[in-house]
Amino acid sequence: MTAAKKKHILIVDCDHADTKEIQQMLEQKKEFMVSTADTLSSTAISMYSAPPDVIIVNTSLEGGKGLEFCHKIKSDVIFGYIPIILLIDSVKDTPEIDWDGIPADDFIKRPFCSIELLNRVSMTLTRTERMWDANPLTRLPGNHTIIREFQKRIDLRETFTVAYVDLDNFKSYNDKYGFLKGDNVLKFTARLIANHISELNNPHETFIGHLGGDDFVFIVPPDNMDDVCKRIIENFDAVIGDFYDADDAAQGFITTLNRKGGKEGFPIMTVSIAIISNDKRHIRHIGEISTTAAELKSHAKSIKGSKFIRDLRTAKKK
Repeated sequence: MTAAKKKHILIVDCDHADTKEIQQMLEQKKEFMVSTADTLSSTAISMYSAPPDVIIVNTSLEGGKGLEFCHKIKSDVIFGYIPIILLIDSVKDTPEIDWDGIPADDFIKRPFCSIELLNRVSMTLTRTERMWDANPLTRLPGNHTIIREFQKRIDLRETFTVAYVDLDNFKSYNDKYGFLKGDNVLKFTARLIANHISELNNPHETFIGHLGGDDFVFIVPPDNMDDVCKRIIENFDAVIGDFYDADDAAQGFITTLNRKGGKEGFPIMTVSIAIISNDKRHIRHIGEISTTAAELKSHAKSIKGSKFIRDLRTAKKK
């Protein structure tokens, strides 16, 4: 596996003693790469040459311009996404600060505590990554987190099962009923999957993500996979008719335009689930998971109704 890219922490502080102390604390973590700047002009140069993942800024920078700098960064179209942690003397010593009006993500007060500093920086990074990666509709983890979760399973060399969930005839539903109702179907599907996974009460071995559109993924222990899939299908089929008009639900299909522009009947939505596991063959990289899933989903969608299918191919495990 390729070594993970280090997180770049930029310290902006004109107090060189503070800067040195904070830098030494942060460099205790090998995952962090630290750079420093002591003026606003040098900060701008540093940010353009090597954009940081987190900025730690002293509020008293250049005569109290630290807060002004904070506002400037957060309103920048290029760097506005970067989280900012403020350095302050103490909360009680800075009553003039309007905390509700400052777009900072966290603060650290003097005297510095190594453990607290490392934890706050790590939590800020994690929180920001989740926020930007999460699907805006379902708030489930997105592609970046999904890839990391898959890679973690591969690196552990333990047996795992991944399920790809795809809704059949979702596009035709969207075409007839519109995106707002389509979004309601996606949110329902996300809640349905999440509910059945949470019933396992095993957060350390389970995961759910939203690839986008009507594509979801989830991971559960191998012994639970079939039962979870059956429950998802059973409940999806029981409820999905409620998202249709009474006449469409009664006749079991809708009529809308196909890709060629002609009218065509499309059945009520069903769900196809493709299961990939390393229990019978070794999975070396993430690409094998996605490639196998695409093959299985293509086959599953050729079968009428809701269903889950499993990759049964075997290969010698190394």
